[in-house]
Amino acid sequence: MGTLRQFHTGLHTSDWHRYPLPPYRGRGWTVDFVEQKSEFSQGGEFSGDRLYPFKEVIVSARDQTAAQRAFDTISNSRNLLEASNLIGMLSTGPQVVSPVEDRTTSGADDDVSERPAFHSSPDIPLACLIAAKVSQRLRFVYALARLEISMETLSVPTIELDPMHSLNIPKSVFPEDQIRMATAIVSAYAAMEELGLTIRASKENPSRINGAWNPKVRNELEKRLIDAGVDLSAPFYWNLRGKRTRIEIKRSPEITQLARWAIKDVVRDGQMHISDAIAYASFLRSTIAAHSNDDKSYLRVLSVYDVSNVQLFARRLLLESVGYWRYLGTHENLVRLKGSRRRSRTKLGVILNQR
Repeated sequence: MGTLRQFHTGLHTSDWHRYPLPPYRGRGWTVDFVEQKSEFSQGGEFSGDRLYPFKEVIVSARDQTAAQRAFDTISNSRNLLEASNLIGMLSTGPQVVSPVEDRTTSGADDDVSERPAFHSSPDIPLACLIAAKVSQRLRFVYALARLEISMETLSVPTIELDPMHSLNIPKSVFPEDQIRMATAIVSAYAAMEELGLTIRASKENPSRINGAWNPKVRNELEKRLIDAGVDLSAPFYWNLRGKRTRIEIKRSPEITQLARWAIKDVVRDGQMHISDAIAYASFLRSTIAAHSNDDKSYLRVLSVYDVSNVQLFARRLLLESVGYWRYLGTHENLVRLKGSRRRSRTKLGVILNQR
């Protein structure tokens, strides 16, 4: 990659010890975790009887533009893990990388006041790993960017989707909110299109015949899903709250089994097959969200659950496509991820890139 320059990102991690050793290599850039010396300690985290100090994510790239692209991909991957734009909503503004001064030529440390603001949250190393993998394929880059735009347009923190916390978020009566939800659905579905994981049908070869799947179309879709690394045996949970809306009356999601937390007529969440979830996301995008028509009653009953369903589903397809979905959610999977430490640095992350 030629001569690379180093750049501050402002992202700091104290759980770096739980992940494979850096550097992590993206396309045209690398990241490392570097402890920053300062007059006042920034702290860290205790694990067992040891303190692991904060380390900053330092990007090495040919120039500031390339470093900023890398940082943006890492930030988007961080939101991907959060499944919302909560971190962005709490931020004071866009973060801009700054060069690390060369001490051998300047004779002094780089100016702390010129560095990006301090940010930290769990799993920043995982976001860096995902960003490195995403950067290798343009379809991943654009899928992540479309999903990021969707979440910036409208997203809710995942805790708000938990019925134990918020039983049923009311629908908005404001047209701007309704259009914002429609726009977020369109952008999230576009992320699925970038991955090449949407239905391919035509007038001559429709996706449905007499209301049922056309086996030829479904089989072709599921072959592409399997080739992309999507686990068809694992269902997707679709959130449905309150009474059925006009959207559901027009077309009901094909729930195969109610969730264990379901409450009659209030929380109707349930499992959907991956193919059926793609079909329903397509229906929401094409029939409800993307096109204007004289009947606005469908837009008026759009909810944040419709948006989050498509966003979370696109998120899962992207994470499965880049090979990281299986590492989320359990301590055992984190141990498997950390196990790649035992591999040489030249092969770092190989286990993560395999499906």
